[in-house]
Amino acid sequence: MENIYKIKRSFVIPLIIITILLFVLLLLSLLKGHMEERIILAVIFSISLLIGIESVKREIIVGKEKLTIKKFFRRKEFTFAEITQLAVVALKKKVYFLLTTTKGFYIFSNLFENHALLIRSLMDRLGEERVEVEVKNYLNHPLERLSLIIMSWVAAFIIAALITLKLSGI
Repeated sequence: MENIYKIKRSFVIPLIIITILLFVLLLLSLLKGHMEERIILAVIFSISLLIGIESVKREIIVGKEKLTIKKFFRRKEFTFAEITQLAVVALKKKVYFLLTTTKGFYIFSNLFENHALLIRSLMDRLGEERVEVEVKNYLNHPLERLSLIIMSWVAAFIIAALITLKLSGI
């Protein structure tokens, strides 16, 4: 049985809304904007679109025999024997997990849905000797990263306000 872990919907939804609102703002700018404004909005929209696609496509799949990390147009697979270490670095509410393998290292954050369950299932498959003590301690008190989600919603509201101002002619 495979368990699939994706980026939290509570982050992906405002990110998609931001991208849509930026596209609307770009269209309005094409109708009533200056060239500099169009260029800046096109760049910001493009970056937002790429981040949105990457966030939607990012998955970690924990199978019986292997681990698969999917990103936009990329896919890495390892057997659990190839994973040499699982570590954690916590910077306030930002938590990064470092997976060291015979093929390199991979970093993922606590922005994944059920990330504590993901880490626990990796620990079960890796065994005590390949999991750092800090990871075990982290699972006693896992942290949720809400600031990025809140900032995303704030950005969506600001862009919506800009659209409203543009439509009202101010």
